[in-house]
Amino acid sequence: MTQIIAGTKTEFAIDTEILDLLPAQGSVELQHDAAGKVHQFHTHPVDEILMIISGRLHFIWDGGERVVGAGDTILLPAGTLHQSEALEAAQST
Repeated sequence: MTQIIAGTKTEFAIDTEILDLLPAQGSVELQHDAAGKVHQFHTHPVDEILMIISGRLHFIWDGGERVVGAGDTILLPAGTLHQSEALEAAQST
């Protein structure tokens, strides 16, 4: 069910490096996974950019695999088959 939750906060601080990754039109998804969370193999119809801001992730894509961590960015073209597993919980602030 779609819900709209009214908020009182109207100003948010977003790192300019994250803003610089945005396309002319598009969206950003913030994901917070517990250690062991697996996103099984899947694709997306649009390009995806994953910026790891904390924790570590085992990332597998059609053509390779790598453990990535805070500071790493993954540029994933549309249609690329991929899977990820959180190796440790992200740090909350």
